[in-house]
Amino acid sequence: MRPHPKIISQVFIVLILVLFSISIGYPALWMIFSSFKTGGEFYSNPWGLPQKFAYLNYKEAWKLADIGRYFGNSVVVTFFTVFLVGLLAAMAAYAFARLKFPGSTFLFYSFLISMIVPAQVTAVPLYVLIRKFHLFNTRTSLVLCYTAGGLAFSIFLLRAFFISIPRELEEAALIDGCSYLGILWRIIFPISKPGLATIAIFQGMGAWNEFFLALLLIREPSVRTIPLGLYVFFTQRVIDWTYVFAFLSTATIPVIILYILLQRQFISGLTAGALKA
Repeated sequence: MRPHPKIISQVFIVLILVLFSISIGYPALWMIFSSFKTGGEFYSNPWGLPQKFAYLNYKEAWKLADIGRYFGNSVVVTFFTVFLVGLLAAMAAYAFARLKFPGSTFLFYSFLISMIVPAQVTAVPLYVLIRKFHLFNTRTSLVLCYTAGGLAFSIFLLRAFFISIPRELEEAALIDGCSYLGILWRIIFPISKPGLATIAIFQGMGAWNEFFLALLLIREPSVRTIPLGLYVFFTQRVIDWTYVFAFLSTATIPVIILYILLQRQFISGLTAGALKA
């Protein structure tokens, strides 16, 4: 008896997904396991599990690389970036989705065009601008740059999500005397958690892992973020790879936890309104 073609296709899809998951997950697991090995075991047993977990690697890496300071800077920069992008993008996206005003279409597509401009092209004018506003070597400069860079995509995604929301909810609120700002705060925000979670994940990961602008705008060690701190640690010291992997694990695990906590909203936010984008 021949297997049904549908079963064969499902098995093939599952195999592809399993291989893809292994190709993504194994390097992360290898990095974490390597961070718990001793220096000698890392070279003698690079692919196996650690025979004895060397937890002191994290303590030493934390002390040698000043991870605590870099971690705190990254948390502050990421938090305010996500907050500002979510707030500003939500207001702009709602205006583009519901309010028709002269030049709205042109303004919306102007935002979209900015998505194709790489950060390297704007590096020189951005550096001069930050210098003129006396924001060089500050976390504020990173927050403003990351916010500006993340607005276009966030507005595009949230606009599609807002279009999918039934207008009847807003019309009922208008009849009851609610303003557009009140509608956004009391109705749109509460039912837009999937879209906002998607923005939080995208922008949070982007701000947490961003290196180029941090290298350009930060020289002071006290305000370095994790990617910049890792670069300095990697280039200025005799490297013990177990410490490097401990540093990398410290930087990576918070992002993984964030995605796990918000994955359901993330998937909903990506699919909601896709046909109306």
